Amino acid sequence: MIRAAVLRAHEKLEITSFPESPPPRDGAVLRVTHCGVCGTDPHMYSGHLAVPMPLVMGHEFAGVLDGWGPDFPARDVYGVDLHPGDSVVIGTTLSCGTCYYCRFLPQRENLCQNVNIYGITLGCDEEPFVRGGYASQTYLFPQTWLFKLPDNVTLKMAALSDPIACGTRALERAFAPGVPWAGEGMGLGRSVVVQGLGPIGILTGAAARAMGARPVIGIDRIPMRMEMARRFGFDQVLNLDELPDVEDRVRAVRSATRGIGADVVIEVVGLPAAFAESLRLVRKGGRIVEFGHFTDNGTTALNPQHIVNLDVDILGSYAYPNSQIGTSLTFLSRYGDVYPFEELITHTFGVDETERAILASRDKVCVKAMVVSEDV
Repeated sequence: MIRAAVLRAHEKLEITSFPESPPPRDGAVLRVTHCGVCGTDPHMYSGHLAVPMPLVMGHEFAGVLDGWGPDFPARDVYGVDLHPGDSVVIGTTLSCGTCYYCRFLPQRENLCQNVNIYGITLGCDEEPFVRGGYASQTYLFPQTWLFKLPDNVTLKMAALSDPIACGTRALERAFAPGVPWAGEGMGLGRSVVVQGLGPIGILTGAAARAMGARPVIGIDRIPMRMEMARRFGFDQVLNLDELPDVEDRVRAVRSATRGIGADVVIEVVGLPAAFAESLRLVRKGGRIVEFGHFTDNGTTALNPQHIVNLDVDILGSYAYPNSQIGTSLTFLSRYGDVYPFEELITHTFGVDETERAILASRDKVCVKAMVVSEDV
């Protein structure tokens, strides 16, 4: 039997058993070993983000291929042959291939008008029932992007590929428009401020360091997250409780950036006031990347003249294209000896404890919560 966490109503998550069945002719079966709790999961659980129900949640997962049907393309995205028992991570987006964005902007499949996402849009009221990561086993569609893991990337590390993809894509957004060698956007020696040190914020700062940014400054108030950020290479971490006034934080950032402000500010908090503050932290001609508002958390008052006077670029970053998972695996493989990736996961739970994992993330008592298969 397959054990899975099923969201049946707002704040009603049930552990359900589903019968195991062979994969469809063009499908595959993945034994899920690790599934991270995303910041969107508590929103889905509480009803703040509308999803179909019943739903097997979980979209940050890695696992081991158990088998597939005769028509399943048994190669990873780079053309490497796959075999039962191989460790893989997936790109969770299933784009339609026919809408305007899929046809004319295929590099932005995250904008697909008819997108499906494992653990978010694929309900469990029809076969194959289990298509999410909070389960002992899940089914994969033939168009799924499969990435075979490098030898030095563990399954636990690989389950961080999704938040790393979110962060690295946000940083890459800061490359455009403009070119780094002209003093614009990201590049060697650029200063970066990360607002919010949840898992994505911490991994974004670590990736910025790997790209050559200096200094990298984080802002938060939760002690365990601030300490973890330091372990991931942040040059400075500003404590909101010690610097409760915006002006204090502006002075601290300018003090670390030759008095001018940050070249790049990444907003990962998801609070409207944080976006307003980003306009105070960035330098003239700098870049702001807004990532945190995946759900509607309200509005904030802005004076458009400030945007004009700053001559600033404001860039949105919505999720990531599946190809970004390849960037994540490269980062994990090359920096696995530099950053303590597995230690970012401070709390682990079994599938039967999925609700506890989601609540731990919601209540911010962890850095990263992860649901782990009992047989790992």
